[in-house]
This record gives sequence, structure tokens and C-alpha cells, in this order.
Amino acid sequence: MTRDTETLFYNHRMLIDAKVESEPRAWLISKVNRISPNGTVRVTLTQDSYDQHKDYIEYDHEGKIIGAWADWFSSNIQPTPVDIDTPSIITSSITCSGKPQLKVGGSAKTLTVVFYDENGEPTDYQSGEWSYAIDGVDVSDLLTVTNVSDGKIKVKFDGDDTYINKILRVTFTAGDIISTLDLEILPL
Repeated sequence: MTRDTETLFYNHRMLIDAKVESEPRAWLISKVNRISPNGTVRVTLTQDSYDQHKDYIEYDHEGKIIGAWADWFSSNIQPTPVDIDTPSIITSSITCSGKPQLKVGGSAKTLTVVFYDENGEPTDYQSGEWSYAIDGVDVSDLLTVTNVSDGKIKVKFDGDDTYINKILRVTFTAGDIISTLDLEILPL
């Protein structure tokens, strides 16, 4: 049992296979047992169909498969791979633990901001400020934000069901370096 396996739930899809050139095998979680024995999680999977319209195979610059993501394109937020290979200045990006989603009444997500130098290599953290908006309106009062460490926070959505399917835009501003991440608000 780890923080990563805590995010596995019934009816979630996964792509688990060797790095094959053909369609990878898709799986659906049919059972999650976290209680016996203590410290161990047992996940039962049933085979599912690969869906080229929802699933995504990630390739590196040489055309080698480096990742397979189930339901990548099933969110209201259109995911875009981050390209940090040729930045001309210092940039930053925000990442989210798990899918970029917050659930009404759900648990907190960990957000991390990372800075990159002009060569695309991670560089020192720069202090800045976090801000949160839905439809351009500040919604800081709808969130519980816990500072974990420099550049890392935990965000929990405390709003009600009227915010379901809205997009929470999280922004980190450090001088003239601005990065954003959109999180979809979903029901529990």
C-alpha cells in the first residue's frame, strides 16, 4: 500500500502491457482489497478493450514507447504533453498527483511546481504565489490548501455540487514566470 495505490478504485481503467507496437492490453479494476494483510493492497483486474479515442500512447523523440495512459482523452480538460526540450528562458510547470481532477467532498491532491533552465533541466525552486480561479473568479475560500514544502502543496476542494464539471485554474507566479494547471471538478 502506497500513496500511489491509494488512488486505485473500482471501475478505473489501466493500460498494462509490454511496450508493444500494436494495441496494448487494457484492464478494468474490478476489486480493490486494502485490508488484509495490513500494508498490502490486492487489486483484481478484468481485461477491457483498448480505445484509440480515449487512450493515449506516449512516445519519446526517437519513437520509442515511454508510457500508456487509459482514459487520457475522456476528460473535459484537453491534455497536452509538456515540451521542455527547447525553452529559451527559465520556465516552470505544475504537476498533479494522479489525474488533474478534484472531487467535491474528496481527498486532497498534491500539486508541485518545477522550474527548468534554458536547457530544459530542472533548476532551483523560485518562491512565488499560488492563486485559484473558476471562470476567472478567485475561489481561494472554496479550498483547503496545505503547504507541504517549497513548491509543493495539497489542495482539497470544499465547494458544493454547483461546481461539478467546472474547471479550477491553479496558477503559480514567480516574478515574470507563470505556470498554470487546470483541474476538473467532479462528483465524489
